[in-house]
Amino acid sequence: MSNPVRPRPRQYRELSISRMLLLLARGITLRCPHCGKGFLLRTWFRLKPNCGNCGMRTDRGEEDFFLGGMMWNIVFAEGLLVASALLVGIATWPDVPWTLLKWGSIALMVIAPFLFYPFSLCFWLACDIWIRPVTPEEMDWHRASKEGEFRKHRDR
Repeated sequence: MSNPVRPRPRQYRELSISRMLLLLARGITLRCPHCGKGFLLRTWFRLKPNCGNCGMRTDRGEEDFFLGGMMWNIVFAEGLLVASALLVGIATWPDVPWTLLKWGSIALMVIAPFLFYPFSLCFWLACDIWIRPVTPEEMDWHRASKEGEFRKHRDR
């Protein structure tokens, strides 16, 4: 009696730090994190529904997918606020221009979310692909589905 051939265990290189950095670099440059070739920006406030190169949808087929993008938008905007306030405070110490800092911070909080919006969406897409790598079955669905269509079954 022969032993059945066991398949080799799957290598999880998808979760490596180098893969994460590659995906995040693609996302922050507004390219498709999956293939790295397609430019995902339709207008400043709207992504293309699919990557023009590989066909992957930018929403991954879930109704609440971009909540993560909104979260990153807040993180980036508030990070910019803290960094700029620290730099101004350190650079002008001990005569910190508090009035300028107050009004500048308000202006920054109004403008920054609009500036970071497309970057945060693509950055979140890259994070999601790193956490949940794209499967061939999912890619088939991405290529066949229409904009606004959601998957019937969820994988989590």
